[in-house]
Amino acid sequence: MAPVPGSLAEALGRGPVMADGGLSTVLAELGAAPSGGGSALWTGEALATRPAAIEEAHARMISAGARVVLAAGYQVSRMGAVASGRRPEEADELLVEATRRAVTARDSMRAQRPGPAWVAASIGPYGAALADGSEYRGRYALARSELAEFHRGRLTVWGEAQRRPSTRADVWWCETLPDGIEAEVLADELVRASTALGEQGLPVPEIVVTMTVRSDGRCPTGEPVDEALAPILGGGALKPIAVGVNCCAPADVTPALERLAGVTRLPLVAKPNLGGAWNAADGRFDGAGPSTPDPERLRRWLDVGARLIGGCCGTGTAELADLARLLSAH
Repeated sequence: MAPVPGSLAEALGRGPVMADGGLSTVLAELGAAPSGGGSALWTGEALATRPAAIEEAHARMISAGARVVLAAGYQVSRMGAVASGRRPEEADELLVEATRRAVTARDSMRAQRPGPAWVAASIGPYGAALADGSEYRGRYALARSELAEFHRGRLTVWGEAQRRPSTRADVWWCETLPDGIEAEVLADELVRASTALGEQGLPVPEIVVTMTVRSDGRCPTGEPVDEALAPILGGGALKPIAVGVNCCAPADVTPALERLAGVTRLPLVAKPNLGGAWNAADGRFDGAGPSTPDPERLRRWLDVGARLIGGCCGTGTAELADLARLLSAH
């Protein structure tokens, strides 16, 4: 099936597209940094208390060159809302508001940054909602049915938001998945949610799936990333437009992409952090590396098949501007 004109899939078929950087990092540039390990909602806390800062952060990343922005729902969940002293239903409201703010920022930047730009709902793993770094370990003490219920609840909210242009995501970006079990469970729920949207005649978002990896292209659980994504890449009902990695060290991107390039011809995704180890208590990466993108490393990613490229935690507007310059040279 040919990509829809104007879709992200069509753009990736023409060449590299730049995604955004670390939302928490840009919020810090604005003086609205998430409160480390003090909030179970992370950037969702800023969404609840300083929504204008969220909108400004998206606009700044678009100004720096990003063409895909991820909304602030990564760590927002009902259990996180309760842990932060809110009603569980407030999490649903925040998920919708996250997309609304990203859409508003994207639309407000059209005159300054003409051309297509896409809003993605950030679908984080169950481990992110625990707010203790579990997304970098995986294999939660949770039954598959419980994991499915968690993702189904949030996808239902995002599905309802597709009814209104002001809260409609172009992409559902499942990010920082730590293991194949969660990837498989989430894939089933994405098929269920997408089918429901299609039956109602509502816009069905494109799907991007990225995992976090360690060295040698392996997930935190030790399984190779290509094996972890096998249920998604094996010709099943879910049809992602791109797969790859995010929130891993830059040095770990190439081995993972090489593994994926051996099993799929889909555009690949490279969205690393700046390296180091996640400190859940302080909400930061300790021991992060240089902030300037490495031209040779970027060239290798492109050679392997990376077409959707950005940054994760630690990547601010300056780093994005550097990346935009490097990509323009290619």
